[in-house]
Amino acid sequence: MKHLDIIGPGIFIIFLCLITYLFAGKIGPIVIGGASAGGFLLYLKTGYKYRFDTSKVIVAYLLTIIFFIIHVYEEYIFGFEKIASQLSGQEVTQEGLLTFAAFFAPIMWVSGAIFIIKEWAIGYYFLAFFFVAMTIAELTHFIFPFILYGEWQYTAGVATAAIPLIPAWYGLIITLRETKKLRNET
Repeated sequence: MKHLDIIGPGIFIIFLCLITYLFAGKIGPIVIGGASAGGFLLYLKTGYKYRFDTSKVIVAYLLTIIFFIIHVYEEYIFGFEKIASQLSGQEVTQEGLLTFAAFFAPIMWVSGAIFIIKEWAIGYYFLAFFFVAMTIAELTHFIFPFILYGEWQYTAGVATAAIPLIPAWYGLIITLRETKKLRNET
């Protein structure tokens, strides 16, 4: 049964990369796929081996979802699809971006909360993936202006990209602390 704890997230990563490519162009699998793979590596070092009490991180996880939705709203208001189109070298529509970021992603993260509360293996993966996505992938907003324009300037999403970092970092610290505690007990 333990092999399913590896295969499930692996299949999910492939599916997610395909979905993000369809809705957000080439930049989707690079940023989101990278975060999901990074989350998988974190999962292997934390929840896969050490099943800690997830009630200690669920509030941080849920707050991160709320702040992520606020961030996506800023992306919508200021036209992040234009930035995604420039970065991808192909057209990314507002409808496609919203379908992924404002519909699919929140459903995915809230479903992850259920898995986390139930302390299922996939829940530990979602926890690691989401914290990596919010602490690392969201920071890509700060390098996009340099990639696109060679200098700093505001691009859609920059103003709120760091907001999800606060509860995500807190949740990540708890995850690492609880994992270390369990590792030291064995």
